Amino acid sequence: MKKKLTILILVITVPVLFFMAWFISERSFSLSMEREKQRVQMTESIVFREIQKTMMQSEYTNAVAYAQQYHDYYLAQGIELIFCWNSQPIAGAHLPDSKYTGLLQGQRSALLDTENHPEKYAVAEPVNSHLTMILLRDISDLYLLRNNYQSLAFGCAGIASVLLCILAMIFAGILTHPIRNLTHAAQVLAKHTGQEIPLPVARRDEIGALAQAFSDMQEAIQTRENKLRDESNSRQALLDALAHEMRTPLTSLLGNARLLQGELPTEERKRIADNMAREIYRLSDMDQQLMKLTTLRHENIESESVSVLSILNDTAERLNQQADGITIEVTGQDSILYGDRELLSLLSDNLTANAIHASEPGMKILLIAESHGFSVQDQGIGMTEETIQRACEPFWKADKARTRSQGGAGLGLSLCQQIAELHQGTLSFDSSPGVGTKVIFTTSIQPVDDSVTCSVS
Repeated sequence: MKKKLTILILVITVPVLFFMAWFISERSFSLSMEREKQRVQMTESIVFREIQKTMMQSEYTNAVAYAQQYHDYYLAQGIELIFCWNSQPIAGAHLPDSKYTGLLQGQRSALLDTENHPEKYAVAEPVNSHLTMILLRDISDLYLLRNNYQSLAFGCAGIASVLLCILAMIFAGILTHPIRNLTHAAQVLAKHTGQEIPLPVARRDEIGALAQAFSDMQEAIQTRENKLRDESNSRQALLDALAHEMRTPLTSLLGNARLLQGELPTEERKRIADNMAREIYRLSDMDQQLMKLTTLRHENIESESVSVLSILNDTAERLNQQADGITIEVTGQDSILYGDRELLSLLSDNLTANAIHASEPGMKILLIAESHGFSVQDQGIGMTEETIQRACEPFWKADKARTRSQGGAGLGLSLCQQIAELHQGTLSFDSSPGVGTKVIFTTSIQPVDDSVTCSVS
């Protein structure tokens, strides 16, 4: 990582340094060239005005004489003059190159000659209809200066590149140090060694934010592992309890099956068959309840507006046939909940079925609609404090003999608790032995009428 980052920094910055050196030298040369052109053009204007006064009306012979005099005079000052009569050089002069004939167009024009050495800048202007003056200035010193400046700039860029390489290695080391720590921490996390690696979470930059995010991830993973471990332990306990719970009906079925293999009166065979059917029903009910309890943890509920009284009335109508002399009465003020109607109905049914199992003929069960849920109250055997504490544990039964005789699987309240939690709610118990039990379902989700935005997670 350190080497790659160093190389990346150099690959990006070194070309930029050399480009900047080249650009600055070219820009400086361009500005110098523009200033030199302006200076040459200004010199040409001064010289041209002087010559025009003298040679404006000159004939060819006089023009040749004046051309020689002016050429010698200005050449001593570093200025070369060429005079052309009808596009032909006079006074022994000659054009440096054929492209200079393009200046003899009867109007003021300029030419930058960089193909020959020394480099020259020429300005031409007609004196009269026959005579044209061309002023040439040697500008090779500008090109020499540009070459020297570029060499100096590239040399500085090279030295800067070396220094930058050293700084890049140091910077890459400093920058990648916390990343190496994070990498090491990730390796430790992957190996589950439990070793704690100090992370730079106190930094107020991106590295600090990354370290904090990694630290949060570590905590989340640890929390997730603990949760999975708890779920695994809970699942194992559930399986152990299931195996234990299934042993009794299976043993009963096996014993009854062996009895049926012998010679028995019809009434005895019918009694044994009824017992077997009851045990099979228990196993089937246990399977359905267990499957529902398992899938609920991973189920996304479909929420809608639900009338509490409607749910309770449907429960009373369904379970009245099982009440066997027990009165089921629906009361309370209707309210609207936001939740899964099927699950809420299952919750109401299970709580009511438990109340029926705990009651005797002639007793009354009240299904009470509350403002934020509902409650089921019976006049049955009631529960002790220990029973209330363990009521929602899978397969736990306060009175095993009574529950077994009634076909219960011991999963109803566990399922009810799962449904309540899916609706962000709770189950609470108010009970005393011999007095009866009131189970209250309360949800934190506000009724639709009171809250415009309701959600269930």
